[in-house]
Amino acid sequence: MLALYGLLQQVGCMKQLALPLLISASLIAQCDPSFSKDRKITGTIRGFECGDNCYLTIVDRKKQEQVGLCSAPQCGSWNEQTAMPSRYKGKRVTVTVGQGQQIDDSGNVMGEMMSFTKIRFLD
Repeated sequence: MLALYGLLQQVGCMKQLALPLLISASLIAQCDPSFSKDRKITGTIRGFECGDNCYLTIVDRKKQEQVGLCSAPQCGSWNEQTAMPSRYKGKRVTVTVGQGQQIDDSGNVMGEMMSFTKIRFLD
């Protein structure tokens, strides 16, 4: 009988912990862009820079700079030439956001960051 009582107490404790854990996981998923499928940002291209990786900078509707690895198909020739044609600066775009890997000159993965996987020009 005591064993059954102890088991019921443990189940009660687990129920009390389950709700806060579920709420926490839900909040984290909403806050972290890496959890969002096909998240998009609309803004204006401010710049493009290359080092070991090439990055596109966009100013969004809230006037916040958003920097991401340039991995969209349009970035292919820009990345090879390490330059974006100047005609694209100031253009309005919607980019699809994903996760990309930063790679150093030796080919080692240095970390992950936001990546622009698709670019749609609005102008």
